[in-house]
Amino acid sequence: MTALTLLSCLAVSAPAPRYVFAHYMVCCPTAGGGATLADYQREIAAAQARGIDGFALNCGGWTAREPHYKQRCLLLYEAARTLGTGFKLFLSADYCCGLSLDETRDMIETFATHPNQFRWDGKPVLSTFTGEGRDNQAGKRLIAFLDELGKGQGRPVCFVPHFYPRPNITEHPQPAHVAQLLADFPTLDGFFYFGAAGNTEQLVAANGHLARGWLGAGKIYMASVSPYYRGLGGNYRCFETGGLEGFARQWTNAREIGAQWVEIVTWNDWGEASYVAPFGPPAATTLWNGHWGKMLSHVAYLDAMRYWIDWFKTGAPPAIQDDRLFYAYRPHPRALAGRPKPDAEAAGRPGGADRLRDEVFVTVLLTAPARLTVHSGPTQRAFDLPAGAQHVALPFAPGAQRFVLERDGRVLRDKTGEHPISATEALGNFNMFAGEG
Repeated sequence: MTALTLLSCLAVSAPAPRYVFAHYMVCCPTAGGGATLADYQREIAAAQARGIDGFALNCGGWTAREPHYKQRCLLLYEAARTLGTGFKLFLSADYCCGLSLDETRDMIETFATHPNQFRWDGKPVLSTFTGEGRDNQAGKRLIAFLDELGKGQGRPVCFVPHFYPRPNITEHPQPAHVAQLLADFPTLDGFFYFGAAGNTEQLVAANGHLARGWLGAGKIYMASVSPYYRGLGGNYRCFETGGLEGFARQWTNAREIGAQWVEIVTWNDWGEASYVAPFGPPAATTLWNGHWGKMLSHVAYLDAMRYWIDWFKTGAPPAIQDDRLFYAYRPHPRALAGRPKPDAEAAGRPGGADRLRDEVFVTVLLTAPARLTVHSGPTQRAFDLPAGAQHVALPFAPGAQRFVLERDGRVLRDKTGEHPISATEALGNFNMFAGEG
């Protein structure tokens, strides 16, 4: 075998790279509606520092109804270009709010040749969030429209949408739903699962069903991982995910089912509390002048997941270089009433509140065995933990939440959570708080 032949064989057998993206709500930049180029550069840098390869830019409008969508996307692409770090971007067309096919054409054409446009097999990637209509007819019209753009030369984009099964919409597809989607959309390049509204078991199972179907058909599968979900208004509901343990399990599942890409759902959907984006110190509770009510930091999800992102990309658990401690808890018992909307006068409890766990959750990354002691209000409990990534939970009590990590009689971490647990105030309206010690 010649050296050239050997190199060719190695190139053919090399596994395709795995990518991690974050679902970015273009309507909700961290710095607000007046976000500048520098603001977007900071967001990109924060994501890239945690191992995120790019943003999927969710756009519910473009030029006709809400022209700020295109204006902000132009700034985001320019921010990525001027940083020069190879951060990738692609558009996620959201048809829930009247986005037109003509606007879709302009979305594609505006960034088709941009150096930071994410491409697959030479084509710019396009995704969606739903909008496929009754019996998937709108989805079929969208595909036909994209094919027409190619003028007989093939579809000009790599199309990896999220479509709900029809006619029975479900947020957690089962095998029969996957079969229906495959039958209705046989020419898709791949499929994305927008999975956030569900508990860990539901999200893991749905990703598994969808991956088996789409990967089995030789298509791309983009899995979702989501830290937490709590909607507002008419969508006032929440799901238990067990702190960072559920998030880690979703990452592990994405690797095990063979997903080529993962999309974190979401970077900045403040209204549904699925965000991981940093917006201030962990003690801060205001964002956009309180538009979404008191917000709680989720930055610990963002910081902790680098471990699982590296594992997802390489296929092997990364070496733990430093001891790290992360904690997550709801700052009030599930029995309290919150506010369905930040400015609502009437109090209430979200759907799913009775299934929540009144517990404090701790995740540690340990270089060697250590003892963790959790002080929850007047109670405490100690855990002797082996090296590696470990998760523990215990019932919480009102008051301060303190976390002490020791090894061989030496204190490695001693941290009191920024927010105590209140027995009388529903701080965050059933949102989850996550921090690092």
